[in-house]
Amino acid sequence: MPAAKEKQPDQNRIVASLATECHMPVGEMAALYEHERAELASDAHITKYLHIFATRKVLELLHQRDLDKEISAPGEAALLSA
Repeated sequence: MPAAKEKQPDQNRIVASLATECHMPVGEMAALYEHERAELASDAHITKYLHIFATRKVLELLHQRDLDKEISAPGEAALLSA
């Protein structure tokens, strides 16, 4: 008996959700997500959960990018919070 093909998650839905959550254009998010997913897939033996790890990596990268912006412009952050 052949193994049943596993249903893959809807990548468009994942990208749209991430774009909304991060206030980014869908096109930019799609490029970032696909890059991270491809990086993970290149070494993966099991691909069933790649979407979870790619999503996590994208969120980590965006969080780090936000932190880097705050560090590079501390005066601006202080002005905005006042």
